[in-house]
This record gives sequence, structure tokens and C-alpha cells, in this order.
Amino acid sequence: MNEIKTGACINYISIIVRLATQFFLTPFTLSSLGENEYGIFMLSNSVIAWLSLTDFGLGVTVNKYIATYHAKKENDREAHFLGQAMMLFSFLGLLTFAAGMICYVNLGALFPNLSGPELDTLKILYLLTLGNIILAFPLRPLSCVPGSYMKFIVPGLVSLGLSLFNTLLTVLLLVWGYKAIALTVLGVGIGVASLAWGTYYTIRCLGVRIIFRKPDWKLYREMFTFSFWILLNQLMDLFYWRAGTPILARTAGAQAVTLFTLGISFSQYFMTASTAISGVIAPKIMQMVALDSTKEQLTRMMIRVGRLQLALLSVILVSFISCGHDFLHLWVGKTIGDQTGTVWVGAVIVLLPLLVPLTQNTGLAILQALNIHKGRAIILFYSSLLCVILGYFISLYYGTIGMFIGTAISLFIGQVLMINRYYARTAGLDMRLFFRRTYGPLLLPSAVMILAGLGAVALLTLDNWFSFLAFAFCYGLLAVGTIWFFYLNRDERDMFLGPLQKLIPSRHDKN
Repeated sequence: MNEIKTGACINYISIIVRLATQFFLTPFTLSSLGENEYGIFMLSNSVIAWLSLTDFGLGVTVNKYIATYHAKKENDREAHFLGQAMMLFSFLGLLTFAAGMICYVNLGALFPNLSGPELDTLKILYLLTLGNIILAFPLRPLSCVPGSYMKFIVPGLVSLGLSLFNTLLTVLLLVWGYKAIALTVLGVGIGVASLAWGTYYTIRCLGVRIIFRKPDWKLYREMFTFSFWILLNQLMDLFYWRAGTPILARTAGAQAVTLFTLGISFSQYFMTASTAISGVIAPKIMQMVALDSTKEQLTRMMIRVGRLQLALLSVILVSFISCGHDFLHLWVGKTIGDQTGTVWVGAVIVLLPLLVPLTQNTGLAILQALNIHKGRAIILFYSSLLCVILGYFISLYYGTIGMFIGTAISLFIGQVLMINRYYARTAGLDMRLFFRRTYGPLLLPSAVMILAGLGAVALLTLDNWFSFLAFAFCYGLLAVGTIWFFYLNRDERDMFLGPLQKLIPSRHDKN
């Protein structure tokens, strides 16, 4: 249990470090590389992310099998499985190499809006990253072992250490004048070091055995059957949040890639914030379903969690709508200039429809508990495919903003309209009651807060970090106060105050 708790703490620290690193390093990297080369750098990572799909979602499948064999102490079956998995992943590595080389030969045709030097840089970055992925493929099953063995502390500390080391070297390379190619070489080097250490730790420290025999086709069929839905979710994630990068590189060029990458990054921060509450509620949902709770009880639970999530996310959203443009001007304005407006508008366009599914994360736990979550996966897959189609055609006419609009429309159709219809018809949840209780009381306070914030920003001059942070702090307090007094009920306020009351010793305790 200590391994799990400590590992969870290390994981949270790693997430905080990663977000903080992205926040502070992004403007420095952008200004050092320049707008166009930064776009090429992000494009290379995006294209490689698509090639990573050639594992067909089998990484999670490997976790499941190893955890099962280890729990049952079936060491021989585990050794056989690892051998088969490494053989399968070696073949997938060759498949990735073939697909990668086909893409490499056609990079010029895929991205006709890139200039000659930009295309040359992309080819070098692409080959470096592709080589790293292919090298890692055969050893991927071994990287799943520590987690399946519930060993989190040592791998977590090593991963955190490598991340900090990578950040330090990145800063040094940029200070010394190196560009995207040097950063990619550094990333490949860190990846190889992580791979080598993980292999050593798994074999020497955990004592894992590997048995190689002829291909076990029955096992392969089982693995691919299980991994199908995982692959579908991976595709959905890529279509929504990664497709815009290659699409804009093709339709608008490297500069548009930079603007889209900056804007869409706020969606990732938004999603991270939403999981703070929902991540711990899934076991409770499972218990409620197991105890035959009514659909009314499940709806009330969804409303309860949704209101808490909305309270947190609405403060972030209204603050970003009100002073996000000034923040972007200070954050990356020296490099992208007046185009901070494009990034701000695009981010807001996507965040508005994204707010609804992020306050309904409990709905997924309910569907999983009722074993009807596959329908949701299919709906989201088709809506993410719509994101690619709409984004491509609208970006032909409106560039970066067009990609943001396509993403927002597909989010609204798939994750607002269709998913809520599925919750109501298939899961039997009262979604009208959910929206009436969750969003209804917040509409007027939010509108007043946004208008007040935009009006204040128009009157003030927030042209330095001190004035901006002072305003953001005051506005944030006002937003929190508005939510606290005009939205949350007494039970919800007590829920937030409870942990604080435990931390602050009472006068009775002192006596």
C-alpha cells in the first residue's frame, strides 16, 4: 500500500513539474527557435505520434496480462507471454519502420506549404524521432512490467529525474544557441537512457524471465480483441488534439502550427484540472451499481460531482475569457506579436464546448459500471473523425481559426448533443435535471463576471507581469467569491472547508 501511495504522490509531483515546465519553457523555446522552426519542431512530434498507433493499443493489453499472471504467480506463463509480446512488438516495429519511411519519402507532398529549409529540418527531426520509436518497440513490453508489479517508487523517481535533467539540458542548449535538431537529439538520448535503465531494472532488479518460442497465434488474437477499444480511444484522442497540427502544416504552413499548438495546449490544462475530483469517484460509482442503486440516485451523484467540477472549471474559464489575451501577450507576445489574439480566440472557442464533457466525467464511470461504455466510444470516435474533416475544410479558408472552429463544432455535436442523448436514452439518466441543477444557477453569475472582467481589462493597462498578476489575483478572488456565495450550497461549501478544518487545529485541540 505504501508503494501505491508514495507512487501516486510521485506521479502528482511529476504532473505538476511537467505542467510547470511547459508553462515556463514554452515562451523561452518559442523565442529561441522562432515561430516557424517551433512549428516544425511540434509538427515532427505530432507526425511521430500518429506512427505510434502501430502498437494498436497493445501497451495497455500487455499491462493487463502481466498483472494477471503476476497476481496468480504464474511465472512460466508470464515469461512465455513476455517472449510472445516482444516478438509481436518487434514485428510492429518493422511495420512502423515501413510506414515511417513511406511518410518520409512523401513529406514534401504531405506538407506543400513548408519552405525548402523548413522541409529539410522536418526530415532530420523526423528521422531522429522515428529511429527512437523503432528502437523502443521490441522492449515496450518490458516497460509495462514495473507498473504491473505495482512498483512505482523507483521508476517514478527515475522518470522524474530524467525529466528534470532533460529540462536543464534543454535550457542550456537554447542558451548556447542550439536549435530544434539539438533538442530532438537530446530527446532521443533521454529516451534511449530511459529504455536502457528500464530494461536493466525489469530484468536484474525484478528478476523477470523471458521465454521465446514459436508464435502463439491464439494469444495474438486474444490480445488484438482486447486492444480494439483501446485503439479506438487512442484514435479519438489523436483526432481531437493532434490532427490539427499536420492539417494546418498542409493547409497553412509552419506558423499556423505554432498558433494552434499554443491555443490547444490550454485544453490540456483544462482537462487536467477536471480530473482532480472525478478520478477518485469511480470506485463509489461501481459500488452504487453493485448495490442496485436507482437511476435517480446515479443522476444525483452525477449532479453532485458535476457541480463541484463546474465550480472549479468556471473560475478558470471566466478568468481566461476576461484576461487571457493579456496573459498571452505577456507570455508569448514578444515572438508572435498581434497573433496572440488568434490564440486566445481559438482557445476560448474550444474551451466553451469542452466544458460540458469535463463536468460529466462521472457519466463515463456510470457507463463503465453498467457495462454500456462501448457505445460512447463509438460516438466519440465518429465525432473525432468529424473534427478532422471539418477542421481540414474550414482551415482551407480560415487558417488556424478554422481548425479551432472545426474542433469546437465536433465537440459540441459529439460530446454535448450525442453523448447526452446516449446518457438519457441508454443509461436512463435524467440529463435535463443535470443541466438544470448544474448549469442553470451559474449562467447569470458567469455572464456578469465575464462582462465585468472584460470591462475592467478594457479600462486598465496590464502591460507587465506585476500589474497583470495583481489584477488576476483580485479577479480570481472575486470569481471564487461569486461561485462560493451565489452557486455552491451549504453542503458543497462544507465539503471544501472540511479538509481545511482538519489541517487547522481548533482551540479545543490546543487545550
